[in-house]
Amino acid sequence: MRRFSLAGLSASRHTVPVLILVALAALYWRDVLFTSQVLLPGAMLRGFAPFGGDAQAPWNLLQWDALGQYFPWRTFAARELQSGHIPLWNPYQFSGAPFIANGQSAVFYPLNIVFWIFDVARAFGLSAFLHTLLASIGTYALLQNWKLTRAASLLGAVAFGFCGYLASWVMLPTLANTASWLPLALLCLERSLPEKGINPRPLVALIAVLACAMLAGHAQIFVYILMALVLRMLFLPGKGRAVLALFTAFVGCGVLAALQILPTLELARNGHRAGGGPTMEGWNFLVPRALQIGDLPSLLIPGWPHLSFSENFGYIGFGTFLLAASSVLFLFLNSKLKTQNSKLASSHFLFAITLTFFGLLYATATPLAQAFYFTVPGLSQMGGVGRALILWSLGGALMAALGLSALQHRLSSVRVLPLIALALVTAELFGNGMIAYQTAPREVVYPATEVTTFLKERSKPDARVLFITPRGGWLPTEVLQGNGRNHPPGVLPPNGAMIYGIHDVGGYDSLASRSYREFLAQGEGGDVSPPLNGNMILLENPVSASLDALQVRYVVSQSSLEDPSLKVVLRVDDCVVYERTVAEVPRREGSEFSPGWREGKYQPESFRLGAFLSLLALGVAVGVLVGARRRN
Repeated sequence: MRRFSLAGLSASRHTVPVLILVALAALYWRDVLFTSQVLLPGAMLRGFAPFGGDAQAPWNLLQWDALGQYFPWRTFAARELQSGHIPLWNPYQFSGAPFIANGQSAVFYPLNIVFWIFDVARAFGLSAFLHTLLASIGTYALLQNWKLTRAASLLGAVAFGFCGYLASWVMLPTLANTASWLPLALLCLERSLPEKGINPRPLVALIAVLACAMLAGHAQIFVYILMALVLRMLFLPGKGRAVLALFTAFVGCGVLAALQILPTLELARNGHRAGGGPTMEGWNFLVPRALQIGDLPSLLIPGWPHLSFSENFGYIGFGTFLLAASSVLFLFLNSKLKTQNSKLASSHFLFAITLTFFGLLYATATPLAQAFYFTVPGLSQMGGVGRALILWSLGGALMAALGLSALQHRLSSVRVLPLIALALVTAELFGNGMIAYQTAPREVVYPATEVTTFLKERSKPDARVLFITPRGGWLPTEVLQGNGRNHPPGVLPPNGAMIYGIHDVGGYDSLASRSYREFLAQGEGGDVSPPLNGNMILLENPVSASLDALQVRYVVSQSSLEDPSLKVVLRVDDCVVYERTVAEVPRREGSEFSPGWREGKYQPESFRLGAFLSLLALGVAVGVLVGARRRN
């Protein structure tokens, strides 16, 4: 093995760059790794009762999901797994609902083991650290496979691993976690295609990487990973072999991750988004919410006033941009050379620049994005097109690495050049990261209160709770533009009841049952979701017959409710807890709105079949690896 000496220390070729990336990741996440702070926007909880009800509490709609969805879900899953149960069913949300079937629960995602063995709140920081390493080391390995210098590969790794896109989305771990597998997927595809034939070991690795990306929980980003792989395939020799390898990897990934995919597809068919397809109305809704021409400075300027940490945040910094721009000169110079190496280097550049502009054109809702919106099944039901900036971010990092490598060859006498470039890129991205994510003391994240303790002792499936959060408080004009109040009002955020083991009739889930929603709407006289977020179910009518059918015994409100069927049993922490007189009506349970129940138990066939297929695929993968090793 080739060795070199750095600062008097002997190390293998890649040890020092990898150790630098580990040290940078530890420095970047130091607050949540080495102090009592956790990677959660705990201060936002102050805006809800019973945690204070402070209308001036900080608020960021994008980052709120860390507390509104992921912390409750990870907490529930950890408790169930630590008790020896697979959390197929969640009794605390929507009067009972499937849990694992929502892919964002990510129960089977391997790197989520940190949530199952450590304190859940602290695990958010550990997970961010691990995925920063995954993204950066994967990028370094990809660029080394391109035969770039170690310094250039290290710079590209930093440019992607700490880019603004991942920094802004880290509070939504399924998205950032899925995105972190992209460089490694590209590397495995390249390594699976030698000069002749298909290398089975890298191909199995690609299947495993894609399965991990799928299990990480964000389908839209997984689709973008597939788009990047298809683009890479276009610039690889042996197109027929590349198509075969990629098709095999996609099918293998689907079988390996079947224990998650099949239950999710079953739940999606019954979810409130089911049945919708691409429409011009839907496309016209996305266009004004895409990255606009006037927003392009946000790609280079951190804290650009209108786009800080929003759906369309793709900051890469001036250093990365300048180096990426210099790589254009690299392509021109190589085009003058008639060698195999120059042709190979040019193909790397062409892929990088194509990936960069593909992501940018997609994020700005050009006809390119429109074509995918209307042709790729399911894509119209996913989030905003600005999320495609993951491709822009990686493409920019790859181009920057190519640019630095070319400059090193041209200016070999300027030995400090790589150090200056790396310092500039690191400083810019670290400066952005320091303000991109929020931390809070562990004790402020869903603390026990008198209200939650009171309800936890009394809540049961036949004594459920309604937390009244006004839908009008979530109007876009109020929440997004700050007219009236920035922070929406409410009592215990949707899904918050899961933290305390309280049986709630509401909740927050992108795959909530359509039939359950329709049943509740009968008692509300209309839609049960706020205009801002159709994934929430917020109920306001405390005397609805639907609540009687679901056996809601308690109602919690910030305001006084006047009705003979409501009796005040607790008044504390800006909350009033009422006990309801439940009318005698036919009883309903959340299980009636979800398939998979047999003989009083939740045993979905989709999970059984998926688990069988996943185990079968795992066995086949191990067999292929063993066979390939014996042949070698």
